[in-house]
Amino acid sequence: MKRLFFILMASILISCGTGVNVKSPSNNTALKLKPFKLIVYNANYSMAYAVQYVLTNKSLEIIFKGQLEKERDSVLFKTSLQANETLEKLSNINIGSLQEYYSNPCIRDGSQITVKLKKGFKSKMVHLSNYYQPDIGLAIELINGLVPKEYQIWYDKEELIKDMKNCK
Repeated sequence: MKRLFFILMASILISCGTGVNVKSPSNNTALKLKPFKLIVYNANYSMAYAVQYVLTNKSLEIIFKGQLEKERDSVLFKTSLQANETLEKLSNINIGSLQEYYSNPCIRDGSQITVKLKKGFKSKMVHLSNYYQPDIGLAIELINGLVPKEYQIWYDKEELIKDMKNCK
């Protein structure tokens, strides 16, 4: 009963939108979760649509963004999130340390991911062109672990790193 009360109280505190210390139910260590919003844009220009993944410290939402006239946006998937170590790591990303563009110059087409990260009054747009970036990789790994297979984002860490090593 105490555990359920703790989880409910933690959810209420997190939903207030301020950074709070939350005890992790699994190992009783304090989590310092700061509010953030990470948006992953996955566009298919030839089919005139995009899929937007909106990850916050509280939820994950996938939105279909139709780009044809009179086409409406629609929510494809939505789930609430509990405080965990991965969310804590994402909430502590130093926006200032991120570059705006990462690329593998040996590959012209392929994986093209744009991410917007917002924390407080700061935001940064990051574009990844066939490149593995660990902070973004952590976010995509979390997203892919939460969504049905048809909504997963292709971002193969091993393949992207191998391609970078082969680029001389």
